[in-house]
Amino acid sequence: MRHLSGKEKKQINEMLWDGYELDKKCEAVEDGNIILKDSKKYLIILEKNKKSILKVIPHLKTLNEETFKSVYIDAGAIPFLIKGADMMRPGIQKIDEGISQGDIVLVRDETYSKTLAIGEAIYSSEDMQKQEKGISVKILHFMGDEKF
Repeated sequence: MRHLSGKEKKQINEMLWDGYELDKKCEAVEDGNIILKDSKKYLIILEKNKKSILKVIPHLKTLNEETFKSVYIDAGAIPFLIKGADMMRPGIQKIDEGISQGDIVLVRDETYSKTLAIGEAIYSSEDMQKQEKGISVKILHFMGDEKF
């Protein structure tokens, strides 16, 4: 593990959502793609180049669920989701209002509201409602993946 530099922390903090913040004790694990806060997995770095971090998402284990909008899926979609499949529109039963294209969204079980994955909205809420088939949410992190 290594401590994050002040520059890295500042850069990441500018990308974060309400309720998320890196402090002085945050560390990156050896591969550099997981950021720990209080020794717990906190953020996942999805994109970076030699000079900067370009995209981060929250880790499921320390997720602040109130911060993000959600889509709710039926039980038939869960086996595909936990194998890493993107979320197809037919499996989505409910869509929160106010989702914009590119937003980070939670993918939840319709019955128990348990968060199963984090993804990026391909369409806005309104466009997803109109959609009949195809990918609605690109899955970035799910329960049981290598980042879990």
